[in-house]
Amino acid sequence: MNITEVDINSIFPYDKNPRKIPTKAIEMVKESLKNFGWQQPIVVDDKNVIIVGHTRYESAKSLGMQKVPVCVAKLTKEQADAYRIADNRVNEETGWNYNFLQDELNRLMEKQVDLNITGFTSDELDRMFTKQTDDLVEQSDAIFDDNENNILNDVRMIQLFFTPEKEQKFRQKIDLIKKQKNINNLSDAVYEEIIKE
Repeated sequence: MNITEVDINSIFPYDKNPRKIPTKAIEMVKESLKNFGWQQPIVVDDKNVIIVGHTRYESAKSLGMQKVPVCVAKLTKEQADAYRIADNRVNEETGWNYNFLQDELNRLMEKQVDLNITGFTSDELDRMFTKQTDDLVEQSDAIFDDNENNILNDVRMIQLFFTPEKEQKFRQKIDLIKKQKNINNLSDAVYEEIIKE
C-alpha cells in the first residue's frame, strides 16, 4: 500500500455516496484526529474521488487541515463502488463484548486517560458503568443461543443507552419507524427518530 500526503483540495467526495454522515460523526472523527492523528488514510480512485474516508475527509476540512494521507486504490469502477458500500455495511454487523469493553475502559481510567477520547460521551459512560455486567452477559448468551445476532446487537445498543423501563417503548417506536419507512437496520431507524426531534 502506497500512502502519500496530498493537498486536501486535490481529492473529491463521491457525489453519490450512499452513506449519511451526521455532524456528530464528523465531530467524533475530529476528536480522534486531534488525539490520535492519522492512523488510516483516505482511499481514492485514480481520479482522486474518495472511495472510503468521507468522514475523515470532512473532519480534516473542518479542522482546516491542508494535507491528508491518501492511498490510491487499484480497483475497477465497479470494484470501487462495491467497496465503498461494503466498507460501511460491514461495520453494522459488529457489537460489543461488554466484559472486555469495561475491562479496557477501567484499565484506561486507572492510567488517567480521559475516556471521552474513546468516542463515548460522559453520559454514555455513566450509564454503561451503572449496568450490571453479569446481567448483560446473561442476556447476551440467551440471545446467542437463538442465533439472533442482529437482535443481539440491537439489545446491546438499547442496554447502552436506555434504562430497562424505556426499552419496550423504544423498541415499539423503532419497529414502527422501520415499518413506515421500510428500513431494515436499527441504526438507520434510530437516526430517523433522532433527526425528527
